[in-house]
Amino acid sequence: MNKEGVLVLKFILKRETILTTLYTISLSLLISKFSVDYLYMNKSIYGFIHFILLFIIFFNSWLLEIVHLNRYGKDSFLNYFFLIFQTLVVFNLLIRNTFDIKFTLATLVLLSVILSIQHIMEYILTDNKQLMIKKLTEPFSYIHTGRTLALFLGLIFIDYCYWFIFLAFTISQLFPSFISRSIHVRDINFYHLTGHLYIITNTIAISLWLSDLKINITTKIILLISIVFILFLTIYQKIFTTIDRTLTKQSGNTYIIGIYFTILELIFINLFFILEYDWKYFLPCYACSIISNQCFYQYKKQIRR
Repeated sequence: MNKEGVLVLKFILKRETILTTLYTISLSLLISKFSVDYLYMNKSIYGFIHFILLFIIFFNSWLLEIVHLNRYGKDSFLNYFFLIFQTLVVFNLLIRNTFDIKFTLATLVLLSVILSIQHIMEYILTDNKQLMIKKLTEPFSYIHTGRTLALFLGLIFIDYCYWFIFLAFTISQLFPSFISRSIHVRDINFYHLTGHLYIITNTIAISLWLSDLKINITTKIILLISIVFILFLTIYQKIFTTIDRTLTKQSGNTYIIGIYFTILELIFINLFFILEYDWKYFLPCYACSIISNQCFYQYKKQIRR
């Protein structure tokens, strides 16, 4: 087995990878459930934006946990406890039969509270001798607390909840850029990050396809979706193999943005076929494809030669 194969095997067999994959599967099924719920909701521009915001904020919650495990990399009982807790919270929402925005917001608040406590515990348990790590952990604790507050306000002012969801996402996505110098005290393990993002992209694709089987659509549409998804994952696999996963001194932010748009591309193309070639989903799908490819371009192996 070559060096790359050994690295892949070690990554797959890690306890953290196995537990994270359970969270990933639960989240993927939840996103596909939101997609099905959207089919029976008001398909106005507002309904569309609300659906996208729900995808973004739940994916963001998962991503924050992945980045935490990546950055601190502690194979600890405490981190596993928080990871399993979040998986159960998502699964509890997944098994509900009907969509309820209040319950959904309460789930988001609980996930954010768990993330906040996890970061605060990391700060408390970090030895004072590791001053730079403490300086990194402290602002992230504030950022997560701010994110939690925004989501809690959304739960209270439920009529404006999507504005607060957008605010929570903005806090967690933009505020870290103000502490960019501190972030490089503990750089992202790019190999680990890309591995988990690869897993969730594939599991979301499979989850969307499985959810389509439950919808009353023609066999022809199912076959078309199957072919398109196979082609999509084949292309994505080729793109993934061109990424230089050995890169160091990376924040991975541009790559993460690329994954957001890759998954949105999947969601849009799925809606395009399910709604019998509704072209208003094709154009954003095409736009997402262009943006995601641009995001991945800087990480390609040949660029660095």
